[in-house]
Amino acid sequence: MDCRYITSALKPEQLPDFHQPEVAFIGRSNAGKSSLINALLGHKTLARKGRTPGQTQMINFFSVNGKMVVADLPGFGFSAIDKHVAEKWQPLVEAYVRRDNIRDFMFLIDCRRELTDVDDELMFLLSRQLPLYVLLTKTDKISRQALQTRMQKLSKELAMKGIEVRKIVGVSSMKQTGLEDIRADLFAWMEEGQGDTQSI
Repeated sequence: MDCRYITSALKPEQLPDFHQPEVAFIGRSNAGKSSLINALLGHKTLARKGRTPGQTQMINFFSVNGKMVVADLPGFGFSAIDKHVAEKWQPLVEAYVRRDNIRDFMFLIDCRRELTDVDDELMFLLSRQLPLYVLLTKTDKISRQALQTRMQKLSKELAMKGIEVRKIVGVSSMKQTGLEDIRADLFAWMEEGQGDTQSI
């Protein structure tokens, strides 16, 4: 894919309008978001990985084939910085998720971790706008059977909590598993939105 960095937003008023479909990646600070974006788009350093979880406080935007925008949202849930950092980027994230041109929310969850109250609240909020595309990351850390059990349990858990889900996919940035399914959806969405958007 032809991918490049476009811009970043630190405040709601800095959010750009690309007139293109956008896919937003969001998840806890240690869910492997930057690694997944880099692996998915085929660029080793497109999304920068911070040395400290939760370090990124901006939304970073990337162009994909000039037809779609990928948004890398700040990681959340890192206990050492949650309180003061959340106050800074919460208005930014809240303003962003209301955008009309968001095609999907890619919600990342470490396959070895249980959901927290913060996960539940954010997933419920996002799913009121769009059914979530849930990505269970770091699947190379568990067995195939354990992953299937985790996916089944998660599906039931989200349904009981009233969180609408489009799809649950297990992925591994290290082993490149599960990425082709996501890429296929990205290409399909780019074609869907091509008629009424402009290239970046």
